[in-house]
Amino acid sequence: MDQFHFPSDESEIYRHIVESARDYAIFAMDRDGTVLTWNAGSENLFGYTAGEIIGQNSAVIFSFEDQLDGVLLKEIRLALATGRAGDNRWHIRKDGSSFWASGLMMPLRNDTGEVYGLMKIVRDRTLRLHEDEALRASEERLQLILKSAIDYAIFAIDSEGRIISWNTGACRIFGYEEGEILGRDARILFVAEDRNGGALEREMNAAAEHGRAENDRFHLRKDGSTFWGSGLTMPLRAQRAGYLKVLRDDTERHFAEEHQQIMLREMSHRVKNSLALVAAMLAMQARSAKQEEVAQALRDAEARVGTIAEVHDQLWRQPQIETVDLADFLSSLCHRLQQSTTRHMMSVDADPCMVDADRAIQVALLVNELVTNSVKHAYPDGTGTVTVSARSLGEEIVLEVADCGKGLPLEVLSPENGGKSLGMKIVRALVQQLKAELHMENRQPGTGFVIRFPREA
Repeated sequence: MDQFHFPSDESEIYRHIVESARDYAIFAMDRDGTVLTWNAGSENLFGYTAGEIIGQNSAVIFSFEDQLDGVLLKEIRLALATGRAGDNRWHIRKDGSSFWASGLMMPLRNDTGEVYGLMKIVRDRTLRLHEDEALRASEERLQLILKSAIDYAIFAIDSEGRIISWNTGACRIFGYEEGEILGRDARILFVAEDRNGGALEREMNAAAEHGRAENDRFHLRKDGSTFWGSGLTMPLRAQRAGYLKVLRDDTERHFAEEHQQIMLREMSHRVKNSLALVAAMLAMQARSAKQEEVAQALRDAEARVGTIAEVHDQLWRQPQIETVDLADFLSSLCHRLQQSTTRHMMSVDADPCMVDADRAIQVALLVNELVTNSVKHAYPDGTGTVTVSARSLGEEIVLEVADCGKGLPLEVLSPENGGKSLGMKIVRALVQQLKAELHMENRQPGTGFVIRFPREA
């Protein structure tokens, strides 16, 4: 194995370091600026070989304007007076091209402290200059966009909630001019309830944790009036900590949606009452029917209509009429089914989970059919427990209806034969609408129906 000997002379080590530094121009000059040494990095950066430049005045690497201004001599005087002279300027290569450089000049002293020359270190920073210029231009364009965005209030707050920037849109929406709002607490833009409840703090914490925090609430103008603002808060991760808040006045849309909710709730309430009337009429017909088969068919129809009515009853009571809490809804539905079959016990165990109204109706009809099937066929002596459960598993919901009765005949469990009864035909049709998977299990004792379906259509 080859042996490499580390130089014992410290000056030899420094010479190797300087000569090996190809990304930095490092050269020495006398007090008049005449080049004395020239490393490989200098040749790489300026284009002059050591033989071409040593002995020449280093002013040749300065621009014509800087030569006229005596910049080299000014640097030398500053370095001799203070021990260093930093600079950022354009320099000239041998081929006449220019580049932006960061430089540092320092005096060289001998063992007695006497200055015998100066050393200059130069690095090409042209790319950094262009990046900085592009960033400044981008920031200027962004500021222009922010200032001209009159439909959106866009402002920044520091980590304490004080307002540090304010655009034209914020002036228009809130009524405060930039000069009177900068430095003030952003909590003055919140209504008293949200201000006292720490709404701004929650927004900042959520934005810091998740990268953004959406918020829809009433805000307060300078004149004391309120408006409904839809906003977004994002953390600032640049020079200083803080948050950027963007919001728009959505009062008109908010009240339009509220009116729509009221109308939908009223409509759902009326549909529920109409369906309840239909169910009552079916019940009357069932009681007056001469044949038991006809009476049972009418009772089944009454139960199905009543189930749909139950969904609409839940809908008009919900804060958001488009969705239903599956746990509350199944509890209410099974309570109604329990009242119609007092000899059986209904057990419900469901996770809280919001589903849209259409899927709620499909799930309700499924549960009605399967519970009715268990009540009719599972227990020959007429008593027993039927269990309904629903589990929310990510983007999927698993619904199960089970009993501990005598179990289903094998022909019903067969996919080819399981759709002969009207109830099972309805079950399979609903499963298809839900884009679900149906598994029928003969558990000995009892039967289990397991339906897996996506949370959203």
